[in-house]
Amino acid sequence: MENDPDRTVLVAERRGQIIGTLDLLVVANLTHDAQPWAVVDNLVVDPETRLQGIGRALMEDALERAAQAGCYKIELLSHESRQGAHRFYAALGFENSAEGFRRYL
Repeated sequence: MENDPDRTVLVAERRGQIIGTLDLLVVANLTHDAQPWAVVDNLVVDPETRLQGIGRALMEDALERAAQAGCYKIELLSHESRQGAHRFYAALGFENSAEGFRRYL
């Protein structure tokens, strides 16, 4: 991961302890005038530090980095049972826009 120029792992720390992470991947694209798009994966905030703006700060950093990379959109997946997370993403301007499919290999 550390040698992938299209991947950025964002880390939030407090007093030398990791309290949040976010994995941002910029994906090359054949459509939309070859503009890339971005994927947010594994936004994780320590349960003891939630509701303190850490997740928001990580997401805002990811949004800025995606915009700087010329991405035309940013996507993420969240399980349907995670309604609190869905409200959080909606507050950041994300829309529930698609139904996904998955196959494990």
